[in-house]
Amino acid sequence: MKDILKEVFSKIEVTNTLKSVTDKGVEKLAASAVGATLLDIGTIFLLLMLLEIIDIFTACVYQASLLYKATYDKQIVEKHGSLLTYIRYIWQAHHWRYVDSYALRDGFCSKTIIYSLLLITGFLIDLVLKISHSPIQPALVVVCCVLSITEGISICENLDSSGIKIAGEIRALLQKRKEGIK
Repeated sequence: MKDILKEVFSKIEVTNTLKSVTDKGVEKLAASAVGATLLDIGTIFLLLMLLEIIDIFTACVYQASLLYKATYDKQIVEKHGSLLTYIRYIWQAHHWRYVDSYALRDGFCSKTIIYSLLLITGFLIDLVLKISHSPIQPALVVVCCVLSITEGISICENLDSSGIKIAGEIRALLQKRKEGIK
């Protein structure tokens, strides 16, 4: 093993390696900063889309709960109505047009465009503040906080309307947090 490492290190020319690493260092630094920023924005965007998908799923659960409650007697709903029952009922809710796929798809596309515009706007505001030497750049943080908490509140509202009571308590906590941000 020692011999292999010696042979590898003997073939490396340190000066040429350092020269190639430092060659065009400013350009490489700028490219990595842009790449890291785009990766961060992309990650935030994907996580917001995941929250949006969960929101759509819980909206389907709510619609399925409406069908279940319309189909069965109140005692049966109280005894067997649960999140798992409503999840199983999503297909029937779609079949009986309680779930409107077109509205969900259009809502998802609209939200995606809005979220994209807001994220880009928050990033650009922070960039302007950074260039003007502002000590803080809060715009993107505020946009991300408000969007994610709004999605969380919507998810909790859907679950609370379905009869999942703990979601109502969490919704109240998220609402207080959102008001604290404003």
